[in-house]
Amino acid sequence: MADPVIDEVKARVDITDLISQRVQLKRAGRYLKGLCPFHQEKTPSFYVYPDQGTYHCYGCGKGGDAFTWLQETEHVEFGDALRRLADRAGVTLPQRPAAHADPRAKAAVDALAEAAAWYHDQLLRSRSAQPARDYLVRRGVTAETVRRFQLGWAPDRRATAQLADHLRTKGLDDKALLDAGLVRETERGMQDYMASRVVFPIRDAEGRTRGFGGRTLGDAQPKYLNSPQTALFDKSATLYGLDLARPTIRREGVAVIVEGYMDVVLPHQQGFTNVVASLGTALTERQLDLIKRSAQSIVLALDSDAAGQAATLRGLEVARQALSEASRPVPGRATRTGHLQTQSARLKIAVVAGGKDPDEIVREDPDAWRAIVAAAVPMIDHKINVTLKDVDLGDPSAKSAAVQDLARFLVQVSDPIEWAHYVDVVAHRLRTDVRAVREEIDRAARAIRTDARRRAAQERERDRSRPEGDPPAAAQPTETVMAGEDLAEEQLVSLLALEPALARRLPARLAPEDFRRPECRELYRTVLSTVDGRVSLDGSLQDYFDGLVRKARRQPPQTDSQMEAALADMVRRIKERNLKQRVLEAEYLLREVATPDEQSALIKQVAQLSSQLLRVQLERSRASLYTSPPVSSLG
Repeated sequence: MADPVIDEVKARVDITDLISQRVQLKRAGRYLKGLCPFHQEKTPSFYVYPDQGTYHCYGCGKGGDAFTWLQETEHVEFGDALRRLADRAGVTLPQRPAAHADPRAKAAVDALAEAAAWYHDQLLRSRSAQPARDYLVRRGVTAETVRRFQLGWAPDRRATAQLADHLRTKGLDDKALLDAGLVRETERGMQDYMASRVVFPIRDAEGRTRGFGGRTLGDAQPKYLNSPQTALFDKSATLYGLDLARPTIRREGVAVIVEGYMDVVLPHQQGFTNVVASLGTALTERQLDLIKRSAQSIVLALDSDAAGQAATLRGLEVARQALSEASRPVPGRATRTGHLQTQSARLKIAVVAGGKDPDEIVREDPDAWRAIVAAAVPMIDHKINVTLKDVDLGDPSAKSAAVQDLARFLVQVSDPIEWAHYVDVVAHRLRTDVRAVREEIDRAARAIRTDARRRAAQERERDRSRPEGDPPAAAQPTETVMAGEDLAEEQLVSLLALEPALARRLPARLAPEDFRRPECRELYRTVLSTVDGRVSLDGSLQDYFDGLVRKARRQPPQTDSQMEAALADMVRRIKERNLKQRVLEAEYLLREVATPDEQSALIKQVAQLSSQLLRVQLERSRASLYTSPPVSSLG
């Protein structure tokens, strides 16, 4: 079961009142319906189920409960949704501890906050900071922006360890300073990590200082210096300016990623408050994780020089993988492989040409920056442009190499029309036969599938050779299995629509509450109560059920063993998905609770849920060894 606090919030929130703030609902029997807010429609297909506390649109497939409603419409994370709904329902959540659970970690957090304030005060008041103040004036940074970003100045460390001395007067010991990455140990004792640099506090999404970036004003190297990696700071999992940019990104649905600190500071000053920076690193998956839920479009704005292009292309490969993992099904849209199409945040590339940084462009001509972002092209288009730019059309081997390079990306394009478009573009630009390009992409796809099967076989072999008692790795989904655990619900009820008697042969009985999608939940409940094999429903659910029957009957015949194998796999997928979600919910509350007793109870709950999850994953792993892959054509 989910945590009692979450259950209480769910029970107290009136989902009808919540959704009515955005959608005009009309009563339709036991349900309410209205025009879907997630896609354009003239005939209502959006249903609210007050008894279940859920909603579902039969047009676009969107659905969920009060938590998913807030997450989808307000673009907030689960924790934010829980806090908002708890406040709305009058439920008191366990309070975050006044002191950090780990006293040493709290000391490091306090040291970072004190350091940010001290650096900022140095910039405003210290004589040694005059060059820094002059530099910021030359760059066009206003006093208000200095305050908003809490910019600072780190004095020359050769005088004394001024920051360390100051923090000691605040009761912070050297261990806390080392844990925070503020000092380094030398033969002469503790030495401030930053020195003679303009300092940029690096904050997390909630605005808490986690580290610093420093820019030298002289010839010292490196020109830019980040805090060392600590338990609190990892630059590969950080976006500079996110705390200030997140509200705009949520509101506008667009995030712009640049490279440097000033490339964030000046755009924000000019009103472009959806800009964040990757701290000069190639874009990482963990950085994308920070914004891909809030942004429908992510614009990567990097230099046009060779180094910038290399960083862009490295980021493209990471982004393609990260965003494809975050994709979600689009009902009614089939891929070239027969699976449901998926969609996620679209990543675009904006090339910043002319040798100028974004902060220079914004300061000189805001409209030019606006035009650069507006002209951003989709990721695949940019990859094609860069790859084909310098290909010698008279060199067959060069053309072949270019197609092979592009095939790794094009094989990931699932929409058949989009795929055909890019194949035609590549063939036209290389002046080669479109069939040759298609064949090369097919070869790349086969190679990817072969590699995936090889890795899966190696993983299974490792599982077999692992000493008894060691946990196996999570089972890898086979290519024949539907894309994502949520699709398992519809596939399961599709099989039951074809043969309701199969419900009595489920390997492990699922409860209706195990289903997320309300229509699947209702159909499953009805099928379980059917005694003569005839399913009778009223309203829109009957139409939905009839559609499932028609779709199921169009599929190739399956043997009993095939259908039973498919059912077993779907049940395991649904159980695994639900257990993962419950583990996440419990882990979230574990970070929020205040007392040791509450923490102990949640730790026990996480352990129990994790044990159940491991058993389900082990069952899936064993099943994949001894059975042929279940048929997935119903998806």
